[in-house]
Amino acid sequence: MGQQAPRPVYHRLESPTQTPVDAARQIASGEIWGRAPMSSQIPKVKAYRGPLPPGARRVEFTTEVPPDPDATPLRVDWSGPRPGVAVDGEFAKIEVTITRNTQV
Repeated sequence: MGQQAPRPVYHRLESPTQTPVDAARQIASGEIWGRAPMSSQIPKVKAYRGPLPPGARRVEFTTEVPPDPDATPLRVDWSGPRPGVAVDGEFAKIEVTITRNTQV
């Protein structure tokens, strides 16, 4: 049997909406949540492609849920509802595996 391709890696920057407390919640729940960006009313989980740069304060993760098809080379979003993306009130949610947390 052939080897399964590794899942893409994504990361989120530490910010007022991605605090160390949020990173701890993400590790405990296995979920990342996101609100609608200022330019939209559609809740989205937002992240950057690729692993954490050295020295960065961020959380790195993988997910089996593919990002929205209109993603850019650097940034990705997950909006829903759709398979793998739940919408709960003002939040979109995806299941993730946290691979690294430098916000501690």
